[in-house]
Amino acid sequence: MIKNKGISRCAVLIAAVLMSGCGGDSGKSGDKRLNRDGDPLLANLQPYVTTSLFAQTAKDCAVIYKSNRSCHLQDIAPMGYAIQGDLTPDDIAQRLMVSHAWMGDSFMAVVRDLPQDVLNLFKPLNVIVLSLDVRPSFYHRYTAGIYIDPRYLWRNEQEWNDIYQQDDYRSGFADELSFLALQRYVYPNGDYVTYSNQFDPDYNNWRTQSEIAPGLFRLLVHELAHANDFLPPDQVQFLDASRSVEENIMWFESDWVQTSLQSSYALKSSDLKFMADSYFGGSAATTTMSPEQAGASFEFDGAADFYGYYTSAEDVAMLFEAYMMWREYQVVSDVAFTSSPTVAEYSCDDLIIGWGQRNRLAQANVVPRARQVAEAFLQQDLTAEFSVIQNNIPVDLPYGYGWCQARTAVMSARFQRFEPVEPVQEHSKRYLEEMLRH
Repeated sequence: MIKNKGISRCAVLIAAVLMSGCGGDSGKSGDKRLNRDGDPLLANLQPYVTTSLFAQTAKDCAVIYKSNRSCHLQDIAPMGYAIQGDLTPDDIAQRLMVSHAWMGDSFMAVVRDLPQDVLNLFKPLNVIVLSLDVRPSFYHRYTAGIYIDPRYLWRNEQEWNDIYQQDDYRSGFADELSFLALQRYVYPNGDYVTYSNQFDPDYNNWRTQSEIAPGLFRLLVHELAHANDFLPPDQVQFLDASRSVEENIMWFESDWVQTSLQSSYALKSSDLKFMADSYFGGSAATTTMSPEQAGASFEFDGAADFYGYYTSAEDVAMLFEAYMMWREYQVVSDVAFTSSPTVAEYSCDDLIIGWGQRNRLAQANVVPRARQVAEAFLQQDLTAEFSVIQNNIPVDLPYGYGWCQARTAVMSARFQRFEPVEPVQEHSKRYLEEMLRH
């Protein structure tokens, strides 16, 4: 998600299967001032590394957007401006602001296991914020910062209770439409890679680092895609120190990855763009589409996910996210347009598939777009990787099946797995981790 004056807000958070978070604020204090329409108060931030040279400047930068100002490079510059070589986890920790120390502990435990080229994706950032009241996660252009929802970080009930409990403010935007757009990452046999972000005393009351890592990785590469889109990795060291972050970002507009992607491979469906404005942005819908109609428009266009129709920046982020999840975890993406629920209390199999596809990344029109984005961000030739991807065969999710039922019903696909890893074992805490867009 991107937040910035002049930049559209991002997607609806739809927990399409387990709607336990929907239906009103459940915060212990009932104090909605901690987060208004997705804008967290951020009143309790402290440096994770108390001795950091950036302790005060990062804290000031993290909240400067609230006064409609941008961080100035003379006060704090993105990590890649000063560090020409590889970033280390300790470099990242120096820019970390937290409301609770455990959030930094959980975050850094995952960061320390990231591949070097993912660590280097942090170069365009000034600050990383982990706060009890962030929901949903977002990237902000005025700060060159990412703000992480702590639901991706909690490990036990005590930590869960530190998090401000409220629904995503956009959760009802799709209510007037006749379809839901769903997405999940699964192994080729249908097993989930991610675990629940929702605490449940009977079902999901603790999480290990290995259980937190896939979901946090997905979120990070999405938000880092925004950061590297607006401040391209080959340009960060050439920023103008006399300007603010936002001024530098606008200076490089012609170099944005989204700019070149739209020039080379623009999405075509105006109908889906109109639907996305309602679904993700809350604009009034004067018409709608059936799941079948939405799928027919989507199938042969080049988006990795319906979210890509909301803004060109989200188009880029979803393409990169899908590639990185395949590369890191050898998982593929299920995407589907299903019926909307007709009752308040419903199960995931009440969401009937009108169109769906497994391994969307391998679709012929998606491959070149994803490759252009991934090579721009990673500064690598990915010919070999994308040769493997495009040799895979996307397959249809069965029409008329429930969303959950379809997860293990697709067994006919031929997949090649690049650098296989040991799959995450089934566990009682495995949960239907559905479409959480940021």
